[in-house]
Amino acid sequence: MCNWESIESVEQLERQFPTESACAAFLTQLKWPQGFVCPRCSHRRAYLIQTRRLPLHQCSACGYQASITTGTIMEGSRTSLRKWLIALWLVSRSDAGINAVQLRSIIQVTYKTAWLILHKIRAVISHNDANHPLPGIVQGIVAFYGHSILSPIQLHPKECPLIIAESVTGSSTHTGKLKMKKVDPKHCSKKLLLPIGCDHFATWHAENADETYINRFHIQVRRNSRLYQTFRQAWRWMNDTFHGIGSKYLQAYLDEYCFRYNALVEQACTMQRLLHLCMSIAIRPLLPGHSIHSLRSQPYNRKAA
Repeated sequence: MCNWESIESVEQLERQFPTESACAAFLTQLKWPQGFVCPRCSHRRAYLIQTRRLPLHQCSACGYQASITTGTIMEGSRTSLRKWLIALWLVSRSDAGINAVQLRSIIQVTYKTAWLILHKIRAVISHNDANHPLPGIVQGIVAFYGHSILSPIQLHPKECPLIIAESVTGSSTHTGKLKMKKVDPKHCSKKLLLPIGCDHFATWHAENADETYINRFHIQVRRNSRLYQTFRQAWRWMNDTFHGIGSKYLQAYLDEYCFRYNALVEQACTMQRLLHLCMSIAIRPLLPGHSIHSLRSQPYNRKAA
């Protein structure tokens, strides 16, 4: 398997995976570490068909044909595996991330293809985030992204209210798992977060609503607090990398930032984590106007957890 921590550039990554066959062999091992398993009937024997661009495994029991991209983010894509790996590695980098214009230039695809690849990756990240609520005691604040005005009370039409919250690890105040979630403007009165906004966040994004504490008052949020400074870092990243984000896709970019942030806090390999997600989830990108809640049909079920 690849030591992702040792790769520091696209050139190194290309040397690690010099051909499409090398990428296919790596992803096959990642998808089926114990050998082929039929996605339909779980049978473990298959015939290998090598007349396609990617080898097909035909189950010897039910006849189902599966490639290494079946059931993954790459299913149905005509983009090479090598370019997908480069895109995933660039997204996983904790120092910057990447936008579609940059990706288009690096992997030599159209802007539309680059945008779609990044949008699919963010959709997978959001899908994973929606199914992993904040554990334990949760503390949060309300913040506002977008058009900046001096008024601490009036909400500008281009300002987007957010809840920035984290799990508090044990009895300490050390950084825990982070979420940044858009708030329905109807859950705010000007720049005051209404109780229904807190309840909505606790229902969808926390394991225990009774231990979720959100500061509803924007004017009470200390600008030097860790949560607010983390929000400002995310703001700067979005502005520097993407030159600002509109409300339509803002949640996907917030989830991407939190994904890398949480991996860093948990001392996990971001690329390895992202690869496992993308190899296990086949998902269409969110359509404009669709809520992240469409990725999960029900609020978090505490009794079933």
